[in-house]
Amino acid sequence: MSIIDQPASNSFSQNVKNILFATLKSSEKVNHPSRNPWTPTQRKLFYVVLVLNIFGIAMILSAGSVVASQEGIGEFSYAIRQSIWFSLGLGALYCASKFDYRNLKLLARPLLYLTYFLMFLLYTPLGVQGGGATRWIAISGISFQPSEILKIATVILTAQVISDYQKDLRNKRAYGEPFFALLPAIVMLISQPDYGTMCLIFFLLGSILYLGGIPLDKLFRFGLVLTPLLLLGAIAAPYRRKRLLAVLNPEGDALNSGWQTLQSLTGISNGGLLGVGPGSSKSKWWTPETHTDFIFTVIAEEMGLFGSLIVLSLFVGLVIFGVQIAKQSRDKFGYLMAMGITSWFAVQALVNIGVTIGQMPNTGLPLPFISYGGSSLVVGMAAIGIMINIGQPRKR
Repeated sequence: MSIIDQPASNSFSQNVKNILFATLKSSEKVNHPSRNPWTPTQRKLFYVVLVLNIFGIAMILSAGSVVASQEGIGEFSYAIRQSIWFSLGLGALYCASKFDYRNLKLLARPLLYLTYFLMFLLYTPLGVQGGGATRWIAISGISFQPSEILKIATVILTAQVISDYQKDLRNKRAYGEPFFALLPAIVMLISQPDYGTMCLIFFLLGSILYLGGIPLDKLFRFGLVLTPLLLLGAIAAPYRRKRLLAVLNPEGDALNSGWQTLQSLTGISNGGLLGVGPGSSKSKWWTPETHTDFIFTVIAEEMGLFGSLIVLSLFVGLVIFGVQIAKQSRDKFGYLMAMGITSWFAVQALVNIGVTIGQMPNTGLPLPFISYGGSSLVVGMAAIGIMINIGQPRKR
């Protein structure tokens, strides 16, 4: 008979196995860190952006086929190009998510100077005109829009300045430095012209100053000077005046300035509750720029109110997760960058959709992650990568 009876022996053996298993499991965790270090909020943000991109490629496949056929190129050309840009965007997102956002403080001004250099190239033979504006640089058949880089440069620079002056926010340099640093860009945007992006830059500047804690009396004086200038700029150019009037009364110039708005509203109304079905949109045949600025029209017509609400809910989710990441940030710089990037996408989406439903004048701002455009997509994906890095748990 054994010294230890059978039940006790089994219990002892089981305890040894449990201890060994726990030790091995603990060792595995130490030697092999988790393959998915992202927090739930980071993953949700990534999935929202991923779905928006897939949605966008599908809609570009529909709307872009018409534009491609009118241009005499393959009907899948725009969808294929957007897919390539999406792949590059994923690479930009991955690299940005691995780059410690705190180092962006040192790169804020160099990035802005690089943007100025690229915007200066618009005034050389490399500048490409389209839609009455010179906003793209073309090199070896690849075009790029420098103003897209300006958006992220504005967020980084303003966040850097405010975080540096967080103990002395009444100092004039706290709000004067970012304004005067961005002034050359404002002048070049007016000359392109790109009034929509200029207004977005001012909004980003103002929102980050406000969120950063700049005293309201300083912001009020800033707005008191800026608002009349923006209103004057909106009515200074004849084409902008026509766009403003088209919002109030599109039927008044139905064959010119009101054409896009009326055709967009017709397409949206045709969509009804469930839409006419994928690829069956009719408005894309006569509404200009349905693969870029007016892609929401195609979404509403083909996917109906149901599909439109899905897209809207995705952008709401992007805002919610962006704000959560901002709140999780361990410093002022990260908080302001996350809020600035979130505000950028939220306002740009709001303006784009407002244009398609006839509530705002056409500004030329694309629908983030959905409208066709390589520079917009790659820069936007890099910005999401920065937000993911901001949300990364780290020691102080």
